[in-house]
Amino acid sequence: MNTVTPTPAQVSRALEGKVALVTGASSGIGRASALELSRRGAKVVVAARRREELDTLVDAIRTIGADAAAITVDVTREDDIKAMVKFAVDTYGHLDIAFNNAGTEGVFAPLLEQDAARFDMVFEPNVRGVFNSMKYEAEVMLAQGAGSIINNASMGAVIGFENASLYIATKHAVVGMTKTASIEWFRHGVRVNSLCPGLIETPFHHRGIWPSPEAQQAFAAGTPAGRFGSAEEMATLSPSSARRTRRISRGMRS
Repeated sequence: MNTVTPTPAQVSRALEGKVALVTGASSGIGRASALELSRRGAKVVVAARRREELDTLVDAIRTIGADAAAITVDVTREDDIKAMVKFAVDTYGHLDIAFNNAGTEGVFAPLLEQDAARFDMVFEPNVRGVFNSMKYEAEVMLAQGAGSIINNASMGAVIGFENASLYIATKHAVVGMTKTASIEWFRHGVRVNSLCPGLIETPFHHRGIWPSPEAQQAFAAGTPAGRFGSAEEMATLSPSSARRTRRISRGMRS
């Protein structure tokens, strides 16, 4: 089969005319992904709870000559998610790409020390939030006959970690929903993939989930890369998943 390798210029503007939505866009992988999607030519709707960070991000996107709009969203509230998707379509006319990145780590502790409140704290944004986001995004994309949904899971979606039972369970759930939705919607033009990042340098890793900085660095040193990855490195994967043709990409990417 003959293939044509796109030029750097074609790759850099491969999402020209597309509209992307990014949740959890105020920091980390979400922020970096919104910037990368805009560099690739997409118009980007950024969503998170912290308005000030969103406004700063929109300014940064506009500084590079791209278009962006912000909406304050709490993904534990279904009405917020419904309004978010409507805002994206009302602002730009359609929705081509959705990166469901918002989530939380919850409280890391032995399973026997977890309780219903901690369960809800992590399952509401990480599972129900992703479920509702997929649902309302897909309604738009299925009506269009095309679209790409990307869910941010974790390497914890395919393995386990001590003291992380609730967080790990939510990420397994994200991958399960991704696989199921990809089967249901693939023939209708909507692709669903999940990203499973490893150790990425984001605020997540500075909120007390490690017993000590030394333990954190030792764990990173034992990985194949020997270091933490960066949010900017992860950000290149969302546009890559979004632009792949429907016949070759669905399910899960690690």
